[in-house]
Amino acid sequence: MTKKIFIEGMTCGHCAGHVEEALKGICGVKSAKVDLAGKVATVELAHPVDDEKFKAAISDAGYEVTRVE
Repeated sequence: MTKKIFIEGMTCGHCAGHVEEALKGICGVKSAKVDLAGKVATVELAHPVDDEKFKAAISDAGYEVTRVE
């Protein structure tokens, strides 16, 4: 199971790494990859995770989720 998380506010590789680490800290996330140019993170999940957890983790990291698919 994968989800795509669209994110605003990332401007560099450091930002992308920060978002990846925030996503990997969520229980149920097996892996997270960020496409900085596309402003999207792709996460692979071990089990379903509520979208609000993604929004909270990314907000805490200083960025904004625009949508989750």
